[in-house]
Amino acid sequence: MRYLILPLALLLGACQPESSGSEAVAEAPPWVLATTLEPAAGTVWRLTGSVHARHEIPLAFRIGGAIVGRAVDAGERVEAGAALFTLDPADVEQQRVAAEATVASARAETENAERERERLADMLERRLASQQEYDRAETAARAARERLVAAEASLEQARNAVGYATLRAPTSGVLIAVSGQPGQVVAAGEQIAVLAEDGAREAEVEVPEDRLEALPEHAAARLLGVSAGFDAELRELAGAADAATRTWRARYRLIEGAPAPLGATVTLRFTSPLDAAAGLVARVPLGAVLERGRGAQVFRIDGEQVVAEPVRVLGLFDSGVEIHTRLAPGTPIVALGVDRLEPGQRVRVRP
Repeated sequence: MRYLILPLALLLGACQPESSGSEAVAEAPPWVLATTLEPAAGTVWRLTGSVHARHEIPLAFRIGGAIVGRAVDAGERVEAGAALFTLDPADVEQQRVAAEATVASARAETENAERERERLADMLERRLASQQEYDRAETAARAARERLVAAEASLEQARNAVGYATLRAPTSGVLIAVSGQPGQVVAAGEQIAVLAEDGAREAEVEVPEDRLEALPEHAAARLLGVSAGFDAELRELAGAADAATRTWRARYRLIEGAPAPLGATVTLRFTSPLDAAAGLVARVPLGAVLERGRGAQVFRIDGEQVVAEPVRVLGLFDSGVEIHTRLAPGTPIVALGVDRLEPGQRVRVRP
């Protein structure tokens, strides 16, 4: 029996698991690369829009009628006063003739009433007419004069309407849209063309809500396919967001003489100054930012552990990502391998 115990003890000892060097390595904290948060020189971002004229004038007739003539097409340049469209003038010509006849009748009545007033005034002096008869004549003469004034005003309106039958360019520029067609019946004020006035050109862009508060006054503009750039200055910002896109329309005035065709695609490059009170803007390697559906995060190195810190991604650039954070400058963070880490996990920083 004594001889059986020793082999059995040896057998059980051989079955015990041994601690291997590879298992010890697996249990050790992982190595990570670290970097420190340093303030960026400025946050650079871009918006793309299109080139517009400073004034884009909707064109419409002041009176209604049927279009009988169209002298222009979209894209044509016109001078101030050039005839663009013509309405059928028959009705307005008849209104002018009627207004002239009304003026002639009112003038005749006024002259007759004035003569009657003068006659009664003479008779009143010779006591051949009563004061009451003279007062009635004077009132009739005054009423006739007022009717003549009203008739002359109506005649002036009729003459203006004849001129309104021809739609003329209010200023020199380029027609960027033309919708009126011969034979079309239009109402007064119905838009049939849009004229882009000569002069200043502007870039129109849509500003997202998170950029609105710190929107710069100046930007560097560049046209699509053109290497040369030029300056742009904010002129107008919409007072409310678009109901569909939730963006604010902004107009940036391009410098005088900038070669900017109407409708061309333009990109505005902004550099926003940093505001220490609003947090830190820093550029970090792309591998330092983690996104797991709970917002972007970086892992701050706290001793031998990592702590998840929320950040806001501002944009990508050639060698990394630009972030906004409340962490202080110089804070060490994990630069690579954050997808394998968990908050509170122990790590070793590779020197």
